Amino acid sequence: MSRINVIVLIIISILIFFNKKIISNFYINKFSNWVERPVKIKKLNFNYSGNVKIEDIEILNKDKNYFKNIFKAEKIEINFEMDSIFSDLIIIKNLDIYNPKFFLDINIKKDYQNNDNKQIYEDNIGLAKKINENIPDKIWPKKNKDVNFLIKKSNLYGSVGYIKVPQIFSPTEIKLSQMKFSSFGNDKNYRHYKDILNSILFDLYARTDEIELKQLLKEIYKF
Repeated sequence: MSRINVIVLIIISILIFFNKKIISNFYINKFSNWVERPVKIKKLNFNYSGNVKIEDIEILNKDKNYFKNIFKAEKIEINFEMDSIFSDLIIIKNLDIYNPKFFLDINIKKDYQNNDNKQIYEDNIGLAKKINENIPDKIWPKKNKDVNFLIKKSNLYGSVGYIKVPQIFSPTEIKLSQMKFSSFGNDKNYRHYKDILNSILFDLYARTDEIELKQLLKEIYKF
């Protein structure tokens, strides 16, 4: 092989490497923006046909909680529609999540006053506070350009949930159902991904055997 050909191959390899680094950072930043939490990923591989494999992903809690994370998974496999990658709506054809772990921190809000001295709860996903205090949906300021996502199909395999409540000293571990979801995201024309959290939360409630915890979840989340 001539010296010129070797130099050309080196340049092409460098360009491919940096393109992958740029796209990897793009994915991580987008994940973090979409879930509104810091995201850590140990390994991210992708090819230009739209297949992405993520290993050891963590979504961290924003504030100090019993659990460090709000979510963890051993592996996530994603299949994008490549034509949508740099559009205003990223379309994910398939999202498969393996051995995900969901962490629910519930605390009693100490600085809330009400007429009947009823305890008010808040959690690390922002749902308990919204339900207990009847907080309306947040109206986000209109942006000149916003990138949304749509997931057509998603499967969760080997899911486990962990719940920590003040009334029970140790966290509770609950094996969840194998779940399938379709057509959701953060675009206004489709089911919002936070509705998926409601489904997972109800599965936690339905599958726990602890009577005290079940009653508490029913009281907080109005099941």
